[in-house]
Amino acid sequence: MCHARHYLFALLVFCALTFCASARAQTPPYLPGNEFGVWGAVSLNTVHLFGITSDEQIYTAGFRYGRTLYDKPFTSLEYMIDIVPVQLVRQFTFVPCNTPSRLGFICPSGHETVWGGGISPIGLKMNFRRQRKLQPFIGANGGFIVSTRPVPVDIPGGTQYNYTFDAGGGLELFSDSRRSSWKFGYRFQHISNAYRHNFNPGLDNNQFYIGYSFFK
Repeated sequence: MCHARHYLFALLVFCALTFCASARAQTPPYLPGNEFGVWGAVSLNTVHLFGITSDEQIYTAGFRYGRTLYDKPFTSLEYMIDIVPVQLVRQFTFVPCNTPSRLGFICPSGHETVWGGGISPIGLKMNFRRQRKLQPFIGANGGFIVSTRPVPVDIPGGTQYNYTFDAGGGLELFSDSRRSSWKFGYRFQHISNAYRHNFNPGLDNNQFYIGYSFFK
């Protein structure tokens, strides 16, 4: 009876060690807890989904911090915050005219480049195919931007403080060690004053971006 207990105890210990070893073997080194990155984006055209402003370009550079919320063999979810020190808006200048447009009785007269910066503190990113080095992802975030002059049009009623929302996806290529990655993606961005004034021109744009991150 005593030997049987010893055999049973040894069997349980063996099973426990086998299970732990198996679990470790089936868990590759996924994304570590913290992400630090830089990225740049360019938008050469506009669309009309929410906004009514047309034919403007945007050039953006930012920093990113991310924190993994959960990480599974097939998907992961990450909270992210983007700090945007540079957002350049290449926009039209306008003068009053007698011909109505989407923006009212104003006509384009030239171009100007307006500098702005902001932060997007509310963001989520989900990766798929976590076992692979090349992983598709989707994401969305929201925040605000402050500019030196009103955007997307510098006319009475325009605002220097606007809200931003963007959503999109792309591909993320990890290094062999999973300690760094490159991102190549697309996102739709909307800039709006959220009707804080009676005039809300809004700007929708298609952005293509590239980013580099390292993980700790």
